[in-house]
Amino acid sequence: MIKKQPVLLAPYIKTRFPYDKLKICRRCNHFTVLGEEKCPVCGKAALQQVEKRAASKLHRSLWGSRIIVLLLIAFGLFMSQSTMQTTSLAIGGTSLLALLWTMQRRSTPALLQMELEKLFRKEAYSLIAGLANDREMAISVFHSGNKTLAYEMLREIGALVHTDQLRIEQILLLQSFVLRKDMDLMLDPLLMDQFDPDLVEYIGELAKIRRDLLKENTFRYVLLHESHILRMEHGESILVNVTSAAIRLKRYTTLYPYLILRYARKLPKDRFLRLYRMVQSNAQASNGPLYEEVMAIYNEKYKFDEDFQIGKRSRD
Repeated sequence: MIKKQPVLLAPYIKTRFPYDKLKICRRCNHFTVLGEEKCPVCGKAALQQVEKRAASKLHRSLWGSRIIVLLLIAFGLFMSQSTMQTTSLAIGGTSLLALLWTMQRRSTPALLQMELEKLFRKEAYSLIAGLANDREMAISVFHSGNKTLAYEMLREIGALVHTDQLRIEQILLLQSFVLRKDMDLMLDPLLMDQFDPDLVEYIGELAKIRRDLLKENTFRYVLLHESHILRMEHGESILVNVTSAAIRLKRYTTLYPYLILRYARKLPKDRFLRLYRMVQSNAQASNGPLYEEVMAIYNEKYKFDEDFQIGKRSRD
């Protein structure tokens, strides 16, 4: 059994868009998401946010359109043959310029998105190569013995690279750490379609210390691979812990009643008490199979238990 090490993970800084942390070098067009000060390829301090690069190009494009309009107005004024023509051209040209300026200002967010997409398409090869280089750097850090930094680097890359290989690497590192409730952990970005025992072990750990991280995607994953999980050494125990997490919210008891029904009998007393009170307060479930199973367990094991008779609520 691999000995787990206690670690201190840096908090993960969330951004509005996954590419917000992505930088591109002004000198060699190398991409990186690791927050470096200098370009890891050319060594120059020329990294800038990709949005800033796109905004700069957009700014030049917008000013190009304005300059063309100004030149047309100037040409019209130069060719005008009367004061009335000059006045009309000046008023019309000013109105056209104001209209163009207003339209550009209102459409700037959409135009910026288009410019970003154009940048990513144009530099697609460099982007892929840059993120692959970032991963190689993370693997190198791992081999040097700094597992914590390696995980933090892979976590940043994982915001943009959605491959099972990268997810597995993060999970394996997380499984080598002593996980605590106060750590900045994640689960949804690490879920895969295929069955992976290390992922299941990680889900089982989180089901004990961070139930709030288990959401609908996790429960669907567990249901899809339930038969494989049961074949694992501690598979049933993991499923019981997942069930304990599922009764955190009444909505989950409605969405996944059969998962809860299958493992309700194995729940610890405090979690079953919570489930019992949930189904008792849910009129819609009063005739369903989950309600019948819960009441059967109650009658067999807890009918005369004082905690089930008083109005005290269990806390999640």
